[in-house]
Formats: sequence, C-alpha cells, structure tokens
Amino acid sequence: MRAIMPPLCLAILLSTAGCSTTAPKGQGGFAEHDYSRDASSDDDYINNYSESQSHPIGLENALYFEQQLSKRHLDSLIIAGANICFPATVKTAKIRQARISRELQGGLKEDAANDLIIQRDQLNRLERRLNYVQMQESCLPSSSANTATLSDASNASQANNLTAEKLAYISTLLNNNNQFVVNSSELNPRYIGQLSEASQLLRDHPQYHLKLTGHSDKTGNSERNLKLSIARATQVERYLLIFGFNPNNISVHGSGEKEPLFTQDKAPARLVNRRVSIELFEQSPSLEVMPL
Repeated sequence: MRAIMPPLCLAILLSTAGCSTTAPKGQGGFAEHDYSRDASSDDDYINNYSESQSHPIGLENALYFEQQLSKRHLDSLIIAGANICFPATVKTAKIRQARISRELQGGLKEDAANDLIIQRDQLNRLERRLNYVQMQESCLPSSSANTATLSDASNASQANNLTAEKLAYISTLLNNNNQFVVNSSELNPRYIGQLSEASQLLRDHPQYHLKLTGHSDKTGNSERNLKLSIARATQVERYLLIFGFNPNNISVHGSGEKEPLFTQDKAPARLVNRRVSIELFEQSPSLEVMPL
C-alpha cells in the first residue's frame, strides 16, 4: 500500500497543476495577450518578452526589434521634415510599417522580414535625399516661406502622383512570387504577370524608379552566387523593358549571398533567400543628381 501512495500522489499533483495553467475561456492564452497589441505597447511587449528566461531571444524577437528600429527611424525623419519634402514616400513608408506590424502579429515572419529589408533601405534612401535637399536649401521645413513655396510645388506635381495605397499595391506586386529554383534565373510565370501589371500602372508616371537587387542562397562559392544574383535581377529587368518600363528608371544590382532573409541552412529558408527584391521610389525631376 505504501508503495502505491507516492505515484498516486504524484498523479494527483500533475493533474491539478495541468488544470491550473489552462487559459481562461475566451482569452486565448499567451499569444492573445502578447501579440494582439497596438503599436503604442510594442516597447513593453519586447522588454517583457526578451527578459523572460523561459523565452530566449530568437528570430521572432529579432524581427520585433528591427520593427521598432525602423519605426523610430521613420519617426525621426518625419520630425526632420521628410513628410513635407517627400510626402508620398513618407506615406508609403507608413503603410509598409503598419503592414510589418500586422505580419508580425499574424506570425508571417518571412513576409515581415522581406518588408523590413525593403523598409530599412527605403528609409536610408529617404534620409540621404532629405539631407541633400536641405543642404541645397530646396526644402527647409523650418521656414514658413519655403514651406509655402514647397506646398505649391507639391500640389502641382502630385496631380500626376500615385496614391500611397496604389504605391503599396505596386510594391506588393513587385515583391511577391519573386523566388527562384536552384541555380536558375528563370522567373515564376505568376511573377511575370505581376511585373506586367506593375509596369502598366507605372507607365505614365516617369517620376518613379525601380532598384532591382538579385540574391542567392549560400550554397556554392561567393563569386558564382554573385553572378547568379545579377543574372536574376537582369532577367527581371528584361521583362520590365518588354512590358514598356523606362530603362532609364531601372538600376540593377546583385548582392549574392550577403543579404539573406534567413540564415538557417534549410530548404525553405534557401528558397526564400533566392529572390529579387525591388524597391520603388520617387525621384523629383528637379533633383536629378540627388543621391539614391
């Protein structure tokens, strides 16, 4: 009888403990409390999550930290006057930032990582352009006279500008189904259709430019991967030109294996890394030498 008592007590304790940790009905447990948050509580979530010993920092945490960095970068650019000098670019960046937040909350880590890379490069470009126009004194938000002049010019030029929602849609067309099979630069037929639609939408708007960057996975040697990444970007450029896009508004680059979305050496991660990323940005005709 004594030999039976300890296992019996242990079973009772385990069953009781299991019931005590069940999430209340309708609450959804940990995920519901920590992922369905508005942007104002992101900082608290990251601090609490990263300090928990039972949840070591991993890819998901890194994406949340990167999201916060890009959000603060965008906020600082707006404070510096980017929304006055480049309103369409800022509006597009805001839409992309909100989409990144929703993707992270929904567990779409691959999509969030791709958008974060695009957002980071777009914000860096926006910062360089803002510094340039302010150094040239062609956009000085602190001056009411300059602001009024800039507003008049903006009203005149934006008649031919696409809305931020349309720009976000075009960016989605350009950056989905953009993966490649191993050792190939052939495009997904669905992606070719998306390039055609994007080209049609941009055809009458010569102020918009595209930066194409080819990527590879980390298999093989670096020199070969660089050539393959350039070939992939060049193939995308070829279709854009076929569809009537202005060749002067396209730049082609290759990064080889240097900018992976994921560092894991697994087939799904390698597939996502074999891609061409396309950045859509507006360039003012009056600032032809403005740095990209």
